[in-house]
Amino acid sequence: MAFEVDMATIQGIILLNSSAAALQIVNQKTGEKIENVTRDFGESDINSPIFTTEIMRRALAQVHKFQQLLRDYAVKEVTLYGSETLSQMKNAVYFADQLETSTGLKIQWLNGNQESFYRQLALRQAYQQQKISATDGQFFVLGMSSARLDLSYFNNARFVFSQHSAVGPIRLAQTIHDMAIGVAQETAFARELINSKLADFWHMLPPYQPAESLILLGAGAAQQIFLPEHAHCITVSKTVIQTLADDLANLNDQAIIEKYGVDFNNVPFVLTEMLLLLHVMSALQVSTLQISDLTVLDGLSIHDNQAEADIVTAARGIADRYLVEPVHREQVLTFAAQLFDRLKKIHHLTARDRLLLMVAALVHDVGSFINTQKHYQYSEDILTGVDFYGLSTVEQRMIAAIARYHSAETPDSALRTVADFSPQQRLRIAKLAALLRLADALDDSRLQKITQLTVSIGESQITITAQTLADLQLEIFVFTQKARFFEAVFGLPIVLKRKGKRS
Repeated sequence: MAFEVDMATIQGIILLNSSAAALQIVNQKTGEKIENVTRDFGESDINSPIFTTEIMRRALAQVHKFQQLLRDYAVKEVTLYGSETLSQMKNAVYFADQLETSTGLKIQWLNGNQESFYRQLALRQAYQQQKISATDGQFFVLGMSSARLDLSYFNNARFVFSQHSAVGPIRLAQTIHDMAIGVAQETAFARELINSKLADFWHMLPPYQPAESLILLGAGAAQQIFLPEHAHCITVSKTVIQTLADDLANLNDQAIIEKYGVDFNNVPFVLTEMLLLLHVMSALQVSTLQISDLTVLDGLSIHDNQAEADIVTAARGIADRYLVEPVHREQVLTFAAQLFDRLKKIHHLTARDRLLLMVAALVHDVGSFINTQKHYQYSEDILTGVDFYGLSTVEQRMIAAIARYHSAETPDSALRTVADFSPQQRLRIAKLAALLRLADALDDSRLQKITQLTVSIGESQITITAQTLADLQLEIFVFTQKARFFEAVFGLPIVLKRKGKRS
């Protein structure tokens, strides 16, 4: 029985989107899903920018029902998440406040990059458990939500890249609806619109090897039509999808519901969803599609040791896109990680902060793509608009701020430009920027002179000793400049010394 497990290991996770609430009760120790419940509370309206009072009431009622179930299982640890689509409702902030007041649960907003990340955590686990098949672990993953597509590529079951486009079936359906396209012209117009919106997406895709498998996650209509009851994955040919799209183009809403069992909420988007799938399959030259019912919620309960490496890999892809010099950035990454680990008793930062530092180390020089002069400012501008795989919106903004302050030339050592962050976030930004400055200074010549670092923490000074046979005058000069910010943040001076005989 469920009550025989150690209740301290049981976790409840609730995920809300704009039309449904989902709950999982999970044994964190074994990964077993004790309960998995999804309940719709909304109705489809592609033109509604807000949550109506009635929909809010239904959503709150559903969360209360979930809380009762959680109490039945004596679950103490409960986390509530909200989807990006829900967060973009104009009155989402009011709904979040009502939710916290009524249930005591504070909502954590997920952005689209996080949703893609968590779906793929669930997918990798399914692949490892042989619930998903792919030759040599090489496959594409297509995440489809209402307003975006996320395409990722895996080789040897290892994450290689992820890229997204702000094109989704609901957004396309809204455009078609707003332009009052007639039924007879809808399919041709939708195809042309999809080609137009995704042209740059394919142009900007990183290099990849052709793969036989395309795995679809998150497409509600495709799951309803193709997945048999109680099945979790099914393979469908491109020909079958094409036949379905042709049929949908000739059916009215009621006929679609009756013939294909599509929920009323999905009817306005089912044709555009199929046309999007056909477009992606043609672009990737795949003939079959694996449709899986894995969700964001499935990934939220997974602890994957490879997850942070995926985030770093994605950051490396951003650096590649902006032609950041690879040897220097990898050297800065190494030094940043070493300084973080050896100065723990000084900085008191978390493992998550270490990850943010590693990401910042890889991308801090992207601004040089525009201009090397004051490149730190351009780095902030670029990174503010970049999507970071697996990071929250606040973390993305923190990365941009850290990149801005990595240079000794940066004005305003008080970080006044980050005033919109909380005091705790500003402190984290300052500490991470101070560490990144030092790591960057250690390879200022771009010659990778230093072979080893040692750190000595004294009562009045921290000493970094660099093992090298080369001359370090430039590195010591720049390090001394950048160390002033470190001393201001941590209250201890830090110096760089050289060890090793010159050749």
